[in-house]
Amino acid sequence: MALKSFPDDQNILAFRKKLALEVSSYLHSKNIDVNEFGKEDYPDRGLVRRELYPWNDHEPDRYSPTSIDFLNHEMSKVAPKLEVLAVKLPVLSIPKTSLKGDKSPDASTEFDQQLGIFAKEDISPGEIILNEKSMVTGITRLHDSFCDACSIKLPKITTTALDSDNTSNPEQSICCEECDDVFFCSQECHDLAQESYHPAVCGAVVDIISKNVPPTEAADFLYSLLLLRVLSMAETQDIHPLDVKEIKYIWGDYHGLPLNRLYQIGTDEKPLDNFGGVPQTLPFSFEMNVQTPLHLLEKMDVNIFTQSPRYDTWVFNTLYAKFRGTASARQGLDGKPETGAVHPMWCLANHSCDPNVAWEWEGSIKFWTKEKRVGWKGKEARTVTGIKKGEELLSHYCDIRLPVKERREWAAGALGGDCRCERCVWEAGEPRDGDEESRS
Repeated sequence: MALKSFPDDQNILAFRKKLALEVSSYLHSKNIDVNEFGKEDYPDRGLVRRELYPWNDHEPDRYSPTSIDFLNHEMSKVAPKLEVLAVKLPVLSIPKTSLKGDKSPDASTEFDQQLGIFAKEDISPGEIILNEKSMVTGITRLHDSFCDACSIKLPKITTTALDSDNTSNPEQSICCEECDDVFFCSQECHDLAQESYHPAVCGAVVDIISKNVPPTEAADFLYSLLLLRVLSMAETQDIHPLDVKEIKYIWGDYHGLPLNRLYQIGTDEKPLDNFGGVPQTLPFSFEMNVQTPLHLLEKMDVNIFTQSPRYDTWVFNTLYAKFRGTASARQGLDGKPETGAVHPMWCLANHSCDPNVAWEWEGSIKFWTKEKRVGWKGKEARTVTGIKKGEELLSHYCDIRLPVKERREWAAGALGGDCRCERCVWEAGEPRDGDEESRS
């Protein structure tokens, strides 16, 4: 399209030539005949870097006293015995050898400030210490038996909010009195939905999620439904999507280091590659990152031209970066993800393959103190006496029964790189961060 509009533009012509050379070189490296490779053979998706865009003035200083106070106020509502504090963690998304001026790979281990959850008092084994309900949910099955707000399984009997007597009945669900397209498990969820997100999509839900999605695209589609939920929250509350409080303080796993240290230039004084050597960890496709969000906004009667400051592509990318490191999901009987959610307090807990808490999501998400820690060669299975005051809560983002290689592969999407917890480092035979020697 650019060449049609500017057929003699030298920059566009040069870029097309460079792009053709890059594609030809890549195909040659894969032993693919360039003459037999057409547009239909291009991959449907690729990867881009997770970037905190310089013009993003909605990202808060998460470590300021104001932010910490706000998060602790929110935490007190769902976990009165816990508090949010700043911690130092290794940067997992940056290969050690990509940092300029480092003497050795081990010496280049970088640490970045993050948030964590800590005990405000001694906590007994088996005690439920967090119970959080979130409205940032996505459900892939239309007219199925899930609460549209919290995604819990619904009871069989259905009524409308107008017919409800405002009493909680575990055997009765409530449908929206305006559209009859969505159902809620309780009056509480109905009211929360009407206050936070549903008015923006009332009557449009069928058009948005009636798509028959192939199994290979089910996970991406679920992320797009989480995006829809945040966009509908922004419209209903008349705020920028990145200012939605459930999303605002979530870290997007940006690389967190200055580009002048990270960006790599080749011998020809040109970027080492199209990303200058910066790791690309965020999935990107035209359909999910551009086409689908615009389709959702169209169904919500949003004018994307007059509202572009709120709904630009970089906003979608930033939201996806936040989701992909924090969302939890459940699979259906067919193996496809059917529900997903982002719980803003729960996701502040850092990961370890030797966690001291367990969790379960069923409508609301719960943390409870483990009564027995996992056993591994570095440390035998041991009975614990709960969590002490000042101790950090450590959750887990993967199946901790797996070997270290598989655990790291499963958790990489959420962590942004290989897990560096004590157990993984020991089992992989690697030096601990800051150590010059590996374990004996």
